[in-house]
Amino acid sequence: SAFGFACYGAWLVSEPTCDIEGGHRMGRVATELMNKLGAHEMKPRVCLLVYGFINIWKEPWQACLDKHLEAYESGLCMGDIEYAIANLYSRHIIGLDCGETLGKLSQHFVACAKRAFQHNLVTLWRSSVINHQLILDLMGIEQNAFTPYNNGVTEESCFASAHQSNEISVCRLICMRRKYLAFFKGDLDTAEAVYELSQEYSINSRGSQTITLVSTFIDGLIALFLARKHCKDEAKWTGIGFRALGSMKKWRKYSDWNFSNKLFLLEAEYSFLKKDHPRAIYCYHASIASARQHHFVHEEGLAGEKLASYLLHKRNNEGALEHFCNAKKCYQKWGAHALVQNIDKTISALKI
Repeated sequence: SAFGFACYGAWLVSEPTCDIEGGHRMGRVATELMNKLGAHEMKPRVCLLVYGFINIWKEPWQACLDKHLEAYESGLCMGDIEYAIANLYSRHIIGLDCGETLGKLSQHFVACAKRAFQHNLVTLWRSSVINHQLILDLMGIEQNAFTPYNNGVTEESCFASAHQSNEISVCRLICMRRKYLAFFKGDLDTAEAVYELSQEYSINSRGSQTITLVSTFIDGLIALFLARKHCKDEAKWTGIGFRALGSMKKWRKYSDWNFSNKLFLLEAEYSFLKKDHPRAIYCYHASIASARQHHFVHEEGLAGEKLASYLLHKRNNEGALEHFCNAKKCYQKWGAHALVQNIDKTISALKI
């Protein structure tokens, strides 16, 4: 069946097989077979696997967004509510990792959470709220995303409850999102603490979504920053950063679009660590250009901010100011007002 081919494709791209080309072929077979047979009832299930787990390795992430929406609408028509909402959730996760405008994504996740809550799809509801909380925090909005559903629940109490009941996936998602927020806000002490905490919640499933791939990217950046602090764990953090760099090099072979800007930024930070100034400057600029070309505005801002920090470290205040201002424009376009406020403080200090 079409769903069987999709399941096989998802298995092929997952660890330990990691047969991206073979999995991608099976994904195409699944969609072609589904369309040829007119098996519309299978669309929500096939599309969730093909566009949420398989094609993210080879095709631009932005290309998956409308496919998930089509599958959502099809699922509603066919009465397959669980897979319909799962497609909606997957679409918004990819949208977040593509750098879609946070204001619109906030509305999208609220709607997704409400639908999941109404149909008692607890995992999808909770995951949607956790991601909505991240978006609110990036936007600088002091609001508890859990309040509309349960006045007494917070992300902290959700984490504590999930930890007590051994709900590993919930704990892991909260750690991923806290780590992401802390890194983007420049709170590396929190990022380090959350990274260490996240090691308690290993990934049982070997299937990857964009959120997992982005988490590897963020882990590498956190590790390379910490390695530069020359603490007693420098070798440990250098190793983590180097492994993330290796993963990104491998993934870039399958999709320059999705992974080149991430690889260049990791290489820039690694060159910073190794005091290779020419290579660092080249890679920072290459990361900015690649993120811009491939429409990852949030990661364009991140690369610009990291280049500015590097230039500040080299006492090039004028160059740093230019790139902090460029990063600010990207974060404004993204809608991440909390990050804009952070950069504004640095810009004001440099203008004195």
